[in-house]
Amino acid sequence: MRLFASELLKIQTAPRTLLGLLLAELAIVGIGTASVIDSSDESSVGVEFGFPPPDIERDLISVVGASLLFALLLGVLLITWEYRHGTITQTFLVTPVRERVIAVKALVAGLAGAALAVPALLLMLVIAEVWIPDRIDFAAHDVSLAGRIFLASAIVGVLGMEIGAITGRQLGAIIVAFAWAIFAEPALSIWGSVQEYLPLYAIFEGVIGSEEPQLSFGRGLLTIAVYAVALGLAATVITRRRDIT
Repeated sequence: MRLFASELLKIQTAPRTLLGLLLAELAIVGIGTASVIDSSDESSVGVEFGFPPPDIERDLISVVGASLLFALLLGVLLITWEYRHGTITQTFLVTPVRERVIAVKALVAGLAGAALAVPALLLMLVIAEVWIPDRIDFAAHDVSLAGRIFLASAIVGVLGMEIGAITGRQLGAIIVAFAWAIFAEPALSIWGSVQEYLPLYAIFEGVIGSEEPQLSFGRGLLTIAVYAVALGLAATVITRRRDIT
């Protein structure tokens, strides 16, 4: 518990970083929410001609999914800023069993990742209530989608911390994560038989789920859990063997 409390305190000692992530997240969510509402205004004209109304509630909640990016970045920063500023030495001196440090940081990264989705969700709700209060009616499945986004944000936060622990460098971890998302996974997705075993596909199609998901929630959660465990083991082994000066 003391180690957990110290990790929470470390987050509080980096207010500029947290504020920067939060403001960037809110800006993207705000723009995305406005774009969804504006698009729905245009598409709603088709209702007069017999077209079904757009599912604006699901689209609005999906905008909150932008928090996954910032959960990933925060997860990376939770451990790499210690390497960058040299505080990792004191951390391992106080807690020589490095596995505990990795485990607690993973827990904090998951909680912090999920917490980042809260202000994004609140901002979306405020904008929607002010802009189109008579056109939104969130149902049970919309609440379920919001819960899945919270879960996905927590998972991505843990994955970010593990990648950061493996590389030990902020820029290196971010480059690895973005290279996988932009280049590696899209390239591997060409083979349909491989796609369902890829992490981003498991998160967005399985954990979060699309309107017509190609992967079940349980299968997606199991797939991403395998990645989390594998990266966690790799992070633990590398951290144990890494020389700290």
